[in-house]
Formats: sequence, C-alpha cells, structure tokens
Amino acid sequence: MSNNYYQSNSGGRGYYGGDGDGYGGYAEGGNAPSRSLSDYLLILRERIWWLVVSAFVVFMGFALYTLNAPRSYRSGSSVEILRQKDKVFQIEEIVRTEVLNAEDFNTQIKILESATIVQAVDERLVGNLRQRFIAPYEKGLDATLRGMRSVSEILMSNRSIAPVRLSLVVNIIYDHPDAEIAAIVANYFAEEYIDFNQNKQIEGSLRAVDDLRNQADQQLKRIQTMEMQLADFKEKYGTLSVERSQDIDNQQLISLNMRLEEDKKLFDDSTILMEQIDEATEKGEPLWELIFIATHSNVPELLNRLAMNKIEIATLSEKFRLMHPTMIAAKNQLNETQKELDRAITSAASTLRNEYKRYTANFETSEKRLAQKQQELIDLDRIRPEYDAMLRQLDVSRELYNHYFGRMQQASVKVDTSGQTARIIDRAVQPMRPFKPNIPLNLAIGLVLGMGVGFGLVFLLAFMDDKVKSAYDIESILGVPLVGIVPHIFSIDAQEKARIVADEHDKHAVEAFRSIHSTLKLNEESRNAKVLLSTSTIPSEGKTFVSTNTAITFAMHGERTIVVDADLRMPNVAKGLDLDGRRGVIQYLSDEADLDSVIQKEYLPNLDILPSGGSSKSPTQLLSSERFTNLMHELRLRYDRVIIDTPPIATVSDAMNILPLVDGILLVIRFNMVKRKTAAVNIRRLRESNIPVFGAILNNLNTHVAGYYYSHYYDKSYKSYKHYYLQKHGAPETDPDSMVMSGSGDPPRG
Repeated sequence: MSNNYYQSNSGGRGYYGGDGDGYGGYAEGGNAPSRSLSDYLLILRERIWWLVVSAFVVFMGFALYTLNAPRSYRSGSSVEILRQKDKVFQIEEIVRTEVLNAEDFNTQIKILESATIVQAVDERLVGNLRQRFIAPYEKGLDATLRGMRSVSEILMSNRSIAPVRLSLVVNIIYDHPDAEIAAIVANYFAEEYIDFNQNKQIEGSLRAVDDLRNQADQQLKRIQTMEMQLADFKEKYGTLSVERSQDIDNQQLISLNMRLEEDKKLFDDSTILMEQIDEATEKGEPLWELIFIATHSNVPELLNRLAMNKIEIATLSEKFRLMHPTMIAAKNQLNETQKELDRAITSAASTLRNEYKRYTANFETSEKRLAQKQQELIDLDRIRPEYDAMLRQLDVSRELYNHYFGRMQQASVKVDTSGQTARIIDRAVQPMRPFKPNIPLNLAIGLVLGMGVGFGLVFLLAFMDDKVKSAYDIESILGVPLVGIVPHIFSIDAQEKARIVADEHDKHAVEAFRSIHSTLKLNEESRNAKVLLSTSTIPSEGKTFVSTNTAITFAMHGERTIVVDADLRMPNVAKGLDLDGRRGVIQYLSDEADLDSVIQKEYLPNLDILPSGGSSKSPTQLLSSERFTNLMHELRLRYDRVIIDTPPIATVSDAMNILPLVDGILLVIRFNMVKRKTAAVNIRRLRESNIPVFGAILNNLNTHVAGYYYSHYYDKSYKSYKHYYLQKHGAPETDPDSMVMSGSGDPPRG
C-alpha cells in the first residue's frame, strides 16, 4: 500500500526532489530507491576527515620512506643467444646446443638465472672490488633485522634477466648503490654465461666419448647374458616358441567354449522342465497338464481315450443305472485307461529326469575340460610375459649397442671447435643517475594507496553505522515513504517547542510541518483519514512534539482537530502544552467523568486537547475497553482530524491495541538515533495490522548534517525563495545550505 500511496503523491519522483535515485525516493514505476553516485559522495562528505587523515598518514609514510631510502643505480648489458654455432664437420652434436624453439630459449634464460652463474660471478669479485661490493649492505635496517647476507644472495636478489620480445636478445640488469660496481657486475654476468656454455660443450664432448665407450661395452656383455638366459628358458619349459603353443591352445579353447555353450543350453532347458515337474508334483497337480508331458510318446493318445471313456459313461448314465453291467464295463474300461495314462506319464517324467542327469553330467564335464584348458593358457600366459620381456630386452640391447657404438665412432673422429653459442652486443656502462627510489612514482603510489585506505575506512564506518539518518534508509530499507523532515530546533523550551507552529518561533520547523500537511493532503486515503495514530520506535524520538504541531497545522488550515494523549504510561501532551493534565482519558474510561468535561476546548482556534489524565497502572486494559472504542467513535463524529499520541511500539504494545480504531499511522523517527533493524521489525508489526502507514517523519535533523544528506535536494528556485522569505519576514540571514528542505519538489508555502 505504501508504494502506491507514494506514487500517487509524487508521480514517480521522490518527495524531496529526487529523480528516483539517491535519498530522494523510489524510482519511476514504483521500484525501490537505490544509492546513486551522489549518495556515496554524501557518505564520503560526512566522514571526510577520516579520509583526509588516513590518506595523509599513508602518504607521509611513503614520502618519509622514499626520502630516506638508499639510492640505487642500475646498469645492464645485452647478450644475443645464437640459434646455431658454426660446424667444421656435419656430424651430429654430442651435446645439443641449438636454439630452435621457445623451450630452448627459455632454457638459456634459466641458465642465466641459475645459481651456477651467480656463484661464478661471486668468485670473480675479489680484493678491493669485493669490499666495495659488500660495503653498502653492511649497515642499514635490513642488515640489522636479518643480518648480513652472503654475496651470492645479494647478487641473486639484485640481478634481473629481461628477454627482449620477439628476439633472441637478453638484457642482463644489475642494481647496486655504487654505479661502477653495477656496470662491472652486469658485464661479469654476461661473460660468465658465455664461458659457461663454452665449457659445457668441451666437457660434454669429453664425457660423452667416455660414457659412450663404457655403455657400449656394458651393452655387449648384457646381450651375451640375455642370449644365454633365453636358451635356458626354452629348455626349462620345453617350448621352442611360446607364440605357436599359445595359438594352438587358443583354437582348442574356442572349440571347448562352443561345446560348453551347447551343453549348457541343454542343461538349462532340462532344468526348467524338471523344475516344472517338481512344482506340479508338490502342488498335487496332474502332470499331463504340462505341455511337454502331454505331448510325450503315447500320452496324447491315452488322454484322448480317457476323454472318450468319460463321454461314453456320461451317455450310458442316461440309459442305465450304476450297477448295470454295461455301466460297470464302461467304468472298468475308464479305470484301465487311467492306469495306462498314469504309467505313461510316470515313464515320461522318468525319461525327462534321466535326460536331465545326462545333460548335467555333460555340462559338468565340459566345464572341467574348459577350466583345464583355461588353466593351461593361464600357465602359458604366466611364462609369456617373461619370455616376451626377455625378447624385448634382447632387441633393445642390440639396438642400444649399435647406437652407442656408432655415436662413439662419431665422437672419436669429430673435431670440436667449440664455437660460441652467444655473444655480447652491448656492454654495461656506468649509469649517471640513480634508478631508485623513484620519488614521483612513490609519492603517487602513496597518494593513491592513502586514498584507497581512506575510502575503505569511510565506507567501512558507513557500513557499520546502522542508524536511520536518510531518506534512503527510510524509503528503501524500512520500506515506508518519507512524508517530511523536521529540523533540529535550538534554544527553545519544551512548552514553546510543543506549539512552535502556532508561535512561529522557527521558520524552518513551521515550514516543515506545513509541508507534512501538504503531503498528507495530496493522497486521497490520507486526505480522508480522520483518525491518525502518531507513534515512534523507541522513547525520546519526538512523537509528542510532532503530534501537537501536526494537529496545530491541521487546525490552522481550518480543520476541526483534537489531540488525544493515549500515552497512559508517560503522558507529555498536557505538560508540553502547559495544560492541566489531571483529568482526561483515564477519568473518562474509568467512568469518573463525561467526555465534555475532560476535553480542553479551544486551546487554539479549531484545536481541542484531550489529556491522558495522569498515568495508569493498567493502560492496556483501558485502551482495549469498549468505552475507548466508543470514545473514538464519538471523536470521529465531532472532529475532522483526531491525532492520537501513543507510546513507542518497541517499548510497549499500547499502540497495537489502538490500531484497529485508526485510519492511518504516522511514524516519527529521530535522526541518527534508532537502528534500522529495530525500526524495520516494528514497521512489520504495524503492517500486520493492515492499517495504512502513511509514512515516516524524520525528526531533529541537524542543519549541518542535513547539508551532507540533503544538499542535493536544494535547487535554485528554493534558494531564491528562501532569500525572498527571509527578506519579507525579517528572519535572520543564514547559510542557505544549513536550511532543511522539508516539502516536496515544489517551493515551500509561506
């Protein structure tokens, strides 16, 4: 209902001039509002000092680190990795050196990065050069915390290898606090890499010749041993060829499998027949009912004869008595036929049982023969892997021997010129300017990181803040429309505050209540509602202040209005309006006074007040009584508007008892006081009563904070109007941004 109510009032725009995004209200078409970029900017503005301080601290940390960091110089040399070195003889290399693909190139890069090259450079740093190299690392924070590192560790941590894209060129870069040392070490790395590859070729060739000779000799001995083992194996198992024996056994196995299938089929068929005979015998059923018995041998003929005898007896029984000789002869013939049939059936069953035994014996014999042949094949398969393995090993050994012998012959006659596999293109030179620290870059990183930390902290605090403080919180999270915003009022006592609209002590607050009145008049349902219930979530949210001033606003617009103080626990209406509150609702409900005597009439033109009459120990019983229902009915007849001030719904349930008697609800929410979860739970309780919630009034909004949350609701027309309003009414000039816009998108009415 609330969404429809809102749309009919605003035509798809927020109450406070929003276009369906941000704090201003729902989007067009009734969709729930969502946070826009301006909303996040407002959240950021509210906590801007957190951002400023966080960014400043991080930035200063980076700045101090950058200014105090030791200077480092970078120098580099360039090395070209050759695809292929020159060959004197076109003989295959013993140690492969070609760079044919990306994997080969990456292998050379890994050699450059290896600890072997680092160790070789370490060994070249001697004497005064080594002292100059180590000196910068003997002092400082790193040396204090982790201790002095070794030369190899320093070399590895400050060296970088950078291949040039789409080429075989590699840049060798080294960083050091001493510019000259940086250039010397970079050149050492390039030289040691080239020397390493050359030494590897020479050493590889020499080792290859010796290894090939040893491997050829070992392979020849292995061939001789394996040939002897193969001969012993054939003699042990009495076979010249495992393959031939296995082929014969496979053919026999196929024949036995076929015989087993035939015997199994006969066995299965015979088993089914015997099971049927046994089942019929067990049940006492005649065996001739089984089709294979009924068609066996002379059983069909005997069954026909038996049927004819039965027909003959049936025919004779119509002419003769039972003891007539003809009948006796016919019965004897029937009995004789029955006996022959029984003997035939017994013979048939016996024949089938003998066949079953024969088929069973055949099937078992076939299974045994097949199992025996399978076992023979298994035994053959057990020796076959060993036999095949011996053959394979023998073949492999012969191939390896031929390979080793051929390679050894090549290596023996090869003249290895040990050509270069890489060359230096550019040697490292002493740099003129330090490489680190990069002051502009570090300061930029510090600024960006500081801003990131600040933004994260700001939005973390915003996420943890669960208080209701914006139209977005009310309309999107709580799900009720925002009908007005009442600013914080300074330097006014409680009595003046309760009737601030009548006395016009604060122009901003007066205009806020006029705007609330206009908003409620826009919708037909709230316009025609006579009885309005004003409540809050928790105490001290200003519900009584809103109730009395809303009633005064209605009265000033010519509507006959009454304020009913239904807070029978802690009444404030009479106290706030400086009235005698000793007689009121409690006395009327207790039947101690009539209605006219407890109503304080004409407090203001068109405004009457019905105090609570003190506090009650049993307010729930009084508010649930039939007399209170009659009171509401009577007030409906007398007044155009009945404003009921009730206790907070999160504290007590008094307001819930009154809900069936009212036409709508106004919920007062104090800015930055009540938690969103608490308010949402209690709004759900109100909705369960099916009484319309006309909306929420955000109370006590600080004008300075309002600038954070609602500055985007101002427009030029409103600021122009405010200037005009202050000039016409003689109000003091204030900062336009400190004034709270409390009405719709149109300028407030004066």
